[in-house]
Amino acid sequence: MTYSHPNDRERVTELLGRAPMGPFTVVHRNDVGDPVVIENAPFLDDGTPMPTRYWLIGTKETYAVAVLEADGGVRRAEREIDDTLIAAAHERHQASREARIPDDYDGPAPSGGIGGTRRGVKCLHAHYACFLAGEDDPVGRWVHRELGFGICNVDVGDPSSTVTTNGSTVTIDTPLSDINERLAHGSFADPAELTNIIGEITDSFDDSLRRNNMSRPTEVDLIISGPKGISLARLESGSSTCTSTTIDRDTVEELFRLLATDAATDRLDHPGLLESDGDLLGAICVAVAISRFLNPAEIIFGHPTTS
Repeated sequence: MTYSHPNDRERVTELLGRAPMGPFTVVHRNDVGDPVVIENAPFLDDGTPMPTRYWLIGTKETYAVAVLEADGGVRRAEREIDDTLIAAAHERHQASREARIPDDYDGPAPSGGIGGTRRGVKCLHAHYACFLAGEDDPVGRWVHRELGFGICNVDVGDPSSTVTTNGSTVTIDTPLSDINERLAHGSFADPAELTNIIGEITDSFDDSLRRNNMSRPTEVDLIISGPKGISLARLESGSSTCTSTTIDRDTVEELFRLLATDAATDRLDHPGLLESDGDLLGAICVAVAISRFLNPAEIIFGHPTTS
């Protein structure tokens, strides 16, 4: 393992408050190139096994995770995340680390999973470092979401919606009442008009990002929140008591096709919907437009939950 840049060892020493005791490489940096996560070799310079493969060293990130831990984050993560998913992440991490140790090595070796543990959540810092380094770690993903990163939250409203991502908020035009009126002519929605509406919502989002000097969010989960988000959760689940559901892009497109091909009166009569939900065709147009624009891995209707 080599240092990524000539000044990395000096900077990592500053962030750690001491010189590194073994080989490392920087595997995640912030927007200005400062090290956030380092990957440690399996052994320190003196041969001591190093159980923590990925180490969170970014000042802002380390502090934010410490605050989350102090607020009971470890207990909440263990309560909200399926323990079989956590155990699987530990197993993957251990297997990956062991693969880096020579086959003929017969001395003491690092053991355990993330942070050197075999079960549960030992340290949110270690899990978050693994997630930022690219591992499939559900705890690290949970931390990312709790810190407000990696999420695009769209609070759907009429005539506008607020979009919050990476700490910034913009407003886009989503005139739901006008959209539903435009689509109510005749028994079925006009396909050409649907295409136009989705394009208008996408253009409004893109224009708003440009006006605020923001780039298009990438690698984010999409949350469709607010009352309409909960209504869409009821539509997808078929349950009138549902307040949140997690789906993928294909499912969003299926819901869009369901409402778009329904007769106007039938759109109000799906299982789980309340009378107050009204016509959701405009709301699903917003969800489809933004999901096509951002291509999120995961989409949440309503209030986000972790399983």
